[in-house]
Amino acid sequence: MCVHDNYLFYFKKACLSSQNSVSVNSLRAAFTYNKRFFEMIQYIVFTLIALVIDSGESQTFQNYEVAHIGLIGWTNPNNGIIVFDCTGSYIGKNVIMTGARCLDRNGTRADIVRLGTAMGTPRDFHIENITIHYRYEAEYYYHNMALIFLKENPQSVSNKFKPACILSVQPSIDTKVYVLGRDSDGVYQKTPVELVTSDKCHEYYTPTKKFKYGALLVCCMCARNAATNNCATELSSPMQTIMTKNGKHVPFLVGQKTIGKSCGSKIPGIYTRLSSDGHFPWITTVSAMNFKDHEVCIERY
Repeated sequence: MCVHDNYLFYFKKACLSSQNSVSVNSLRAAFTYNKRFFEMIQYIVFTLIALVIDSGESQTFQNYEVAHIGLIGWTNPNNGIIVFDCTGSYIGKNVIMTGARCLDRNGTRADIVRLGTAMGTPRDFHIENITIHYRYEAEYYYHNMALIFLKENPQSVSNKFKPACILSVQPSIDTKVYVLGRDSDGVYQKTPVELVTSDKCHEYYTPTKKFKYGALLVCCMCARNAATNNCATELSSPMQTIMTKNGKHVPFLVGQKTIGKSCGSKIPGIYTRLSSDGHFPWITTVSAMNFKDHEVCIERY
């Protein structure tokens, strides 16, 4: 974070004048210099608050559970403040997987991905390019997927950032999965969820304008946890399972949040199914990475 030299000049002058006593005139000069000074202070305050909120202190996570979790952000062109309200998953190289609905806010394109907040070590990465799923249409919820390409490879910056793998097959109904992401208060939650069959999910979701075919198995999957209200609410929060081999604990992504609540209700939330024929080949092709061979992905981890 950088502050313009002029701001530092007035601030130092205020602090050091009269042998460390504060000069009223210098302080007045510092705070009336330019309205941009106040915008800079606001930016710093909001950033510090965000770091406290995003630190994941409500639960304790193993690094392997959250090392791939990222936040998608938009920089306000008027004041430089970055707003985060969507989630993404680091899947290797310089690639972040997220939802197509996470890319624009009020006409502003996403330009920042923040990794490491759930580990207490946040780091921002600038977005270089974005590829949206070729079948996504904004008026519908289906194929809500996008791959973000960063200007840097996070692993070249820090070995704390670890990419997740992607489960290449539909998980069985009794697979132990959980949803991980921020709740409505900005606090990270890890919530175990029960997978719900497509037929059962259809009972809760009748066709709508944006969901005209209902919860189709070909593109979607459903999950719920009616016993708790604490769970991720942000779009594209990942649903994942953990595989263990040779001492490695590797997160395998199963889906990402699309619509509905994932907890506190018997009505299941709907997730984009990553293993579907319309999604998995697209991910591997566009990212140019091998996710089909789980052994290769575990070795990469």
